[in-house]
Amino acid sequence: MKHSLRATATGLMLLASFGLLACQKSPSSSPDSSTNGAGASETVFSTGKLRAVVIGQQLPFVTTTETGDDGLSFVVLEAIRDQLKTAAETKADNVSLETMTASSVDEGLNKIRNGEADIACGVGFSWERQKTLNYTLPFATSGIRVLAPAGIDGTPDSLKGQTIGVVKDSVAASILANSVDDASLQAFDTPSEALEALKSDKVSVLGGDTLWLRANQKTTDPDSNLVPALPYGRASVGCVVTDATPHLLNVSNLAIGRLLQAYINNDTDVRKEINRWVGPGSSIGLKDEQISTFFRIVLATVAEITPNN
Repeated sequence: MKHSLRATATGLMLLASFGLLACQKSPSSSPDSSTNGAGASETVFSTGKLRAVVIGQQLPFVTTTETGDDGLSFVVLEAIRDQLKTAAETKADNVSLETMTASSVDEGLNKIRNGEADIACGVGFSWERQKTLNYTLPFATSGIRVLAPAGIDGTPDSLKGQTIGVVKDSVAASILANSVDDASLQAFDTPSEALEALKSDKVSVLGGDTLWLRANQKTTDPDSNLVPALPYGRASVGCVVTDATPHLLNVSNLAIGRLLQAYINNDTDVRKEINRWVGPGSSIGLKDEQISTFFRIVLATVAEITPNN
């Protein structure tokens, strides 16, 4: 990805409703003297390498283009990288963004837990994940729905006897398993496999995050409907780090807060990057004011952030 956006000139989002904004654990007060659980003594602050794990191809958060990986998650990651360059704790002369891939959600999050990676962005909140990972401020929120053919309105009654495709170990898989008793779930290892199953009619119903489903609806099954009107559950979307990197959590929160404020302040570059993925003209199609409203709600839970603080 060729962008070189400053922390005050990038951001992203969706509005569905107010997500779980108070779900972050309190980070350890000790400095980042060791990497997650890997036993290595160096961190991004000394090495200048921000190691991010990319979990599957999940639009609008992650996609691969001719110039490399891109998406909403990378807009945020680049903002965090730029914030690290000016952080007082950073001893390296420069900070680079290095990525590694994971084929499944569990694999990706385990890379952070064991110290192979520092951070992942575009991760939906769950209470189980929050036991071992620290969530940043959310930069998106979404709900769990299904793509279904005509005649299925997405309610439990309409899904009786149906087989619903889901991504293994996803938040959607957990929520749908607890919400739709008379349907069966077919789990796929990766988002790409789940989308291909719907496209090739291996399953007729696909469950998942609203943003992901909407972003892929036209190319996967344009005749399907995104239902129900009210999602089965809502979850905030942010980045995750471990308890061993409290300074990285703090810097990430500052970077995300500045992104949200820059969008609210109508920064041209910020709005261009956000709207490219979720705003007017994108497959998500949110209005500027919808995005701004969500960002204001997030910032109201912490503190107002000015571009220069």
